[in-house]
Amino acid sequence: MEYEINPNKINRLTALPLEINDYINEVSGDFFKVLYLIFSENNPSSFFISTKLDLNICQVEDALRYWKSKGILTDKKSEKAIISIKKPNASQISSEELKSAKEKDKNVVMLFEQSEQLYSRPLKPTERRTLLYIYEYFELPIDVILMVVDFCIRYNKPPRQILSICEDWSDNDITTHEQAERQIQILAERYNIETQVRNCFGIYDRKLSANEKKSVQKWFFEYDFKINMIKLAFNKCIDSIGKLSFPYIGKILSTWYKNNIKTPEDIEKIDSKQKLLNKHQHKNTSYDLTELTKGGLFIPE
Repeated sequence: MEYEINPNKINRLTALPLEINDYINEVSGDFFKVLYLIFSENNPSSFFISTKLDLNICQVEDALRYWKSKGILTDKKSEKAIISIKKPNASQISSEELKSAKEKDKNVVMLFEQSEQLYSRPLKPTERRTLLYIYEYFELPIDVILMVVDFCIRYNKPPRQILSICEDWSDNDITTHEQAERQIQILAERYNIETQVRNCFGIYDRKLSANEKKSVQKWFFEYDFKINMIKLAFNKCIDSIGKLSFPYIGKILSTWYKNNIKTPEDIEKIDSKQKLLNKHQHKNTSYDLTELTKGGLFIPE
């Protein structure tokens, strides 16, 4: 059958690399369609590809892995063609897209159902969009995402905190259950420490600022002080200047750290020595009337 291209039906052309000719006989139609869509739509998301081609996410990911193995696509962060997009907002994923994702991918259904069990209620639309975005674009396993959801529920964190943690883990390749458990322990420890400091300092009406959080992390993790030492430094701060000052408390703790003062007993020893020294200095500077009289000094009665 003879044929020719009809220019009247062509508005624009899509350029494909000639290198794909090396794989034209072995690649499946779905794999080729995925690659075509990537070049024609200017790096679409895997979710868009899935919806457009009526494929499930696993099929799309298989195609992406294939073309990455051939060097046509790359995993480098500076060149992420598939998953480098802006952060989501409520309008970026429509109700139709949520419905389509649930119908095509059983993992999405599992993610939503398990999250609802953790919340003990149905998910809100914003929560569904956030979870779907995380699943589609951060490439984290379902169990890892659920661990973040559970942590944020236990510590009353909003959905955006789930997104922030998952994005950080994705950037740092924290993708296994064991890695996630360790990170959860670190997050919980930091949150508990910040709560202890807020209670110790009487801060009940606000959260700690970014700089205050950095100071707290330094006191606990770099200086290795316990909360009882932080409280002692706070008391000395109040006694000295009459108000809370993170920089002032930081100077006290820095001095203790440099002088290897680690416990309240160490401080008691230092205070005892200081009192003794002050008493000795006061005694040496007090007047001895007998000696002064002997020296010829007249002392009036």
